[in-house]
Amino acid sequence: MSQLNDNLPSHPARDGTVAMGLHWVIALLIVFEIGLGLRMDGPPGATTFAVYQLHKSIGISILILTLARIAWRVGHRPPPSVGGHVWERRLAGWVHVGFYLLLLAIPLSGWLIVSASRTGIGTVLFGLIPFPHLPGVPGLEPATKAVVEQAAENAHRLLGWALYGLLALHVAGALKHHLIDRDQGLARMLPGPSGVRLFSRRLVGVAVAVVLTLVAAAAYPWITAKVPTSAPEPAATVQAEVLPAPVPAAVDPAAPPVEADAVETPAVPSRWTVNRAQSRLSFSTSQSGSPIRGRFADWAADILFSPDALEDSRVRVTVAMATFTTEDIDSQGVLGGAEWFDTAGHAEAVFSAERFRALGGDRYEARGTLRLKGVARGAVVRFALKIEGDTARMTGTASLDRTAFGVGTGEWAGTDDIPAQVAVDVTIVATRAER
Repeated sequence: MSQLNDNLPSHPARDGTVAMGLHWVIALLIVFEIGLGLRMDGPPGATTFAVYQLHKSIGISILILTLARIAWRVGHRPPPSVGGHVWERRLAGWVHVGFYLLLLAIPLSGWLIVSASRTGIGTVLFGLIPFPHLPGVPGLEPATKAVVEQAAENAHRLLGWALYGLLALHVAGALKHHLIDRDQGLARMLPGPSGVRLFSRRLVGVAVAVVLTLVAAAAYPWITAKVPTSAPEPAATVQAEVLPAPVPAAVDPAAPPVEADAVETPAVPSRWTVNRAQSRLSFSTSQSGSPIRGRFADWAADILFSPDALEDSRVRVTVAMATFTTEDIDSQGVLGGAEWFDTAGHAEAVFSAERFRALGGDRYEARGTLRLKGVARGAVVRFALKIEGDTARMTGTASLDRTAFGVGTGEWAGTDDIPAQVAVDVTIVATRAER
């Protein structure tokens, strides 16, 4: 090993093992956060929610490790700066101070965002260790919390850009020391022998570690369900109950024959097959004046309907509750819990309607029963229907009182922040089944 270091310039005093370890752990965590940051604006859903949760866990970890590094540095004087002009050494000093400040301020601003969030989702570090909100923030008035949350989000974003700038300066300075000055300043923070050649396996190792960290962030979550690309589109996980067709009246053999022209064929409702790709089931409400919108990806409808046979028409819609997604990441994480949909305890919601009424023109009304979260209540859906040949398009809406079904309990039972009424909208495009 000594032969590898022959003819290398004299090297400076080095940072200790603890300081060096903290430096590289924090550095790789920052790189990982950058990789996650590229995915923070992904579509709402379980993957984006998981990315946000890991982002919070790593942010708190960086805060804790930065505090540990500051505490270690207080008791352990760093080695003197290496070479360069006076202004370069001063700039390097200010860059390090800036790093410490940003690595404290950025996680703290993120912590403030979570604490002031209108949904109040807690932080569980890496899914194992509960981490509290900032004291006093969750108890603020809704309007004040909204202002605090917005201010914290703006600060978090600006501080992030400042960190990118300092990171670029820091890397540029290290490369200047190594490639131009050749003063071995980079060696003080690399494990292994004290000297570093111009092209070293340790430098390659650092580059590989950075690339692998970015790849890991881009691939998170690392375990996902795989569906073969050649497989057909999966059917709904909740199968709708097949409703029997109306039974025709029995014929009396003793009755006199009736002329064919005098026989009226009774209207019979048609069975319809839903086109899932063009249909949609969604809901909307608000919190503190901000809209919350979502939809269900997995639902099935068994439809037996005809405008000319309303008395024999019937519809049954079954919804897989765990397949909801929302436009708001925070609400995406909380709605599946026991206080809201309780998807673990009540996997399905079912709406059954057997009473229909014409409202004039292409407008109709369906009255039935909605069973949601183990509670059955009457529900009314008003809808418009257009039938062209064997294709029908229905658009309907219903207003549901969430409190009547126990959706939103505990601290969410009040209706000042989140109203009781929730709008449910449905669009169905269906094809008439063969008669």
